Amino acid sequence: MATTTKSSKFSETLHSKINDISTTLRNPKKRWWVIVPSIIILAAIGGGAFYGLVMRPSQQAAAAQPVMQTSVVRRGNITLSASGTGTLVAANQVNLGFGTSGKLLKLNVKVGDKVQKGQLLAEVDNTSQALQLLQAKRTLANLTSPSAIATAQETLATANKTVYTAKNQLVYLISPQVFYDEQQIAAAQQALDQAKAAASNPPTSDQQKGIDDATAKLKSNQNALAGDKLWYAANYVPNTFTAPATKTKPQSVNAPTDADIAAAEAAYQAALASVQEAQWYVDALTGVTVPDNATGTNLATLEQAKLTLQSAQDTFDATQLYAPFSGIVTTVSAQLGDSVSSTAIITIADMSTLYVQTYVDEASYSMFTVGNAADVVFDALPSQTFKGKVVEVSPALVTSSGTSAVSGMVQLDPTSTNLLLGMSAAVNVIAGDAQNAVIAPVAALHETSPGQYAVFVLKNGNLTLTNVTVGLQDLVNAEIKSGLQPGDVVSTGIVGTK
Repeated sequence: MATTTKSSKFSETLHSKINDISTTLRNPKKRWWVIVPSIIILAAIGGGAFYGLVMRPSQQAAAAQPVMQTSVVRRGNITLSASGTGTLVAANQVNLGFGTSGKLLKLNVKVGDKVQKGQLLAEVDNTSQALQLLQAKRTLANLTSPSAIATAQETLATANKTVYTAKNQLVYLISPQVFYDEQQIAAAQQALDQAKAAASNPPTSDQQKGIDDATAKLKSNQNALAGDKLWYAANYVPNTFTAPATKTKPQSVNAPTDADIAAAEAAYQAALASVQEAQWYVDALTGVTVPDNATGTNLATLEQAKLTLQSAQDTFDATQLYAPFSGIVTTVSAQLGDSVSSTAIITIADMSTLYVQTYVDEASYSMFTVGNAADVVFDALPSQTFKGKVVEVSPALVTSSGTSAVSGMVQLDPTSTNLLLGMSAAVNVIAGDAQNAVIAPVAALHETSPGQYAVFVLKNGNLTLTNVTVGLQDLVNAEIKSGLQPGDVVSTGIVGTK
């Protein structure tokens, strides 16, 4: 219908032009220079109409036919990588300053010097600190000398004798049976307390049995003590404390009073405590570990002497700078005679292993993984590529140049030399690399199931669906591990008009 309409309009236009030309030819006043251009225009209109109505529709119909696109499988390389930037840093770097103020009297290093761990680097005037340290050492030495140890051991022996005497006095006053019962009760009570403390809430069957057994043992000892106290009053007291009659006094029973027994009990417990404190002191002097709850005046004096020595040593150490590790001196910012303090004056870097503090775009996080290889090119050495590997990836994003980035460390190979700390670099982290692999376009892949792919292979004009094993993929190509050979032709899709 549209073609017919266009044809009608063309016919009307053509007739109009022909009439105009005829009128012109009949007019004798017209010149041939007007007639000839008119004929040319008429011919152009006719040719254009023929192309528009006949030729162009035929070409459009031919172009509308579907076209199958293909690609030839080939060998090539695929590399998956994440690009980033970084700065060269040392394995370890420390800024050293004194822990006190003073005049710098020793400066044993300069920039570029190699130092060993423990080497004295610098020192301020420490005359008074050295004297305090010497006094503290002497005080502790006097407390721990062989003579002091022998005195402590003698005190322990005397304390043990006192326990023996106090115990005998208490046993004499309350009888051996009652003394034994009281010791058994104390032990049974301790066992019960421990069983209860160790039990869960509620106790298990085994734990409850332990509690019941300890309770029964305590009850049995308490019953024994009650019986022995009756025997004590009826037999032990009369037999032990009866005074015979004299000319002036009749026979009498002088039983111990409660105050007498309490005093004897207290003397016995005090003697036991003295033995324990004496033993702890001897242990501390001879290098045996004592519990945190250990007590005693002598022990407290010893420990205070140790604290004083440690404090004096720390104060003295604050006047000296030692290398905490082996490395190279990178800065020295003071001279002999300067007044210095805690402000750092020496920097040491351990350059035995070098790292590049690297930042990559957050979108490349999956490729920035510990263990991946990396190529590093420093701005100052653009013609050299240094090899390394990712050894650390930060668990949190950081902000670099105003954008979120993933931070990590790339360790350079040990052969990397002639580098300066702080050098800027471009870092390329290699997440995957397939060299001389069979390559096919990603557009040819059809995922038949998760992780499984197939392609249409063109053979003798026919398409055959073939399963393939896919390796690395970038945005354009995929590594084909099996299923295709170089030279195979695969379909990458059907397209319409061009």
